[in-house]
Amino acid sequence: MGGSVSIAALIVGTTLLGIFALASLSLSESTKQAAEAGSESIHEPEIRLINASESSGIVNVNITNTGSETISFDHLWLSIDGDAPIRTSSHYNLTLSLFPGETQHLTLTGTGANSPSRISAACFGAHSAVAFT
Repeated sequence: MGGSVSIAALIVGTTLLGIFALASLSLSESTKQAAEAGSESIHEPEIRLINASESSGIVNVNITNTGSETISFDHLWLSIDGDAPIRTSSHYNLTLSLFPGETQHLTLTGTGANSPSRISAACFGAHSAVAFT
């Protein structure tokens, strides 16, 4: 009976060793994939507000995408005089994106702006601001 216990222990030990080896191999492969993903360069968008004006609560803004990445208006946020940011796509829906090198004239309604002094735009780390004229 002593021999069957040691054989059972040998089988269990060998099985556990095989499971550990497979887990180590999987972890090694996952680490390699994570390192490859981390080495990819991420490009931040570049935006520039050119000018802004307001008349009767309607805000007009000219904005240029000076970078190489297309900017979705869903990810472009504006803040007037430091107030809470507003999503551009909630107030402007003539187009969905601002393409590289493109300048758009945005007419924003329903912002509640009345005689504002400054507007800023932000998108994934890029930001720009101008004074109202």
